[in-house]
Amino acid sequence: MSKYLVIILAISALIVNPVCSISCQDAITKILPCEFYLLGIGSPSAPCCQAVAQLSQLASSKPELKSLCVCLKQAAQTFHVIADKAKQLPGLCHVTTPVPIDPNINCDL
Repeated sequence: MSKYLVIILAISALIVNPVCSISCQDAITKILPCEFYLLGIGSPSAPCCQAVAQLSQLASSKPELKSLCVCLKQAAQTFHVIADKAKQLPGLCHVTTPVPIDPNINCDL
């Protein structure tokens, strides 16, 4: 795990929204296999696509979805995730996510 991901996991643990049954740290840990792809290196791996599929099962209520959205958005901005790569990920993995993987999403909608 890169030192930057360790830092964001630590920060994320501090900003977890108590409304969500899944912590921000757990959500970020789930999508770690996608790190290189989201930073512009290579294609999504099988473990990455499995992680994206699991991500779709992490939250079901509106408050949980919003919390997950905020978490992923903050992580994407912190890691300088390439927005187009993030948006393409669910399609490339042939999964539907309850929260768009997009660093520019409005989580209040």
